[in-house]
Amino acid sequence: MSLPKYHLDSIFDPARAHPDDAHSVLMRLIPRDSRVLELGCASGYLSGYMERALGCRVTGLEFDPAATAIAAQRCSEVHTVDLDATDALQAAQISAPYDVLLAAAVLEHLKYPERLLQQARALLQPGARVIVSLPNIAYWRLRLRLLAGRFDYTDYGVMDRTHLRLYTAKTGRDLLEEQGYTVEALHIAGSGLQNALNALARRQRRPLPAPVLPGLFAYELIYMARV
Repeated sequence: MSLPKYHLDSIFDPARAHPDDAHSVLMRLIPRDSRVLELGCASGYLSGYMERALGCRVTGLEFDPAATAIAAQRCSEVHTVDLDATDALQAAQISAPYDVLLAAAVLEHLKYPERLLQQARALLQPGARVIVSLPNIAYWRLRLRLLAGRFDYTDYGVMDRTHLRLYTAKTGRDLLEEQGYTVEALHIAGSGLQNALNALARRQRRPLPAPVLPGLFAYELIYMARV
């Protein structure tokens, strides 16, 4: 069986990642010892980190059987499911309720992300944390390319040819709020400007600054919401 498209040979290691890349930001938002439902867990490289480093119990759902075969070695529970199916969350019900819903770079691949988010609410504890990352179609480099008449698909990234939905900072927030979630914070990844500001704050031992013009500079939008 060939390796899945979205795969890392080992679980996520923050010591080998930039502190402001998307995976680093996402993992800092996960509470320790929590029960996590991860939508689109791929080969479990984040699931494994949450289990081993944060003491979480992760239930992963993933479409690609090659990915779930690897993820099964990295997290407590994993199921091969079509997240666009009406019964996509049936397998996850046995381990509910969850403290955290994590959907990292997956909703943009779906036909019906609204339905999935609506159904997921029934599996979450009151006050559960909901962490969603989405690519930003309004990222400044893509705006410049569009001005030049270019809208070229790629194998990875914001213009991944398997993306079915496109989001901006506003429409990403709307996606969550229209399904009954309350967005509490927006973090961003992939911004050189933000990375520089964050690095300065870390050197000065100050809190990280709020995202600067996230709709323009964010390559990836990371929402933290509540049920």
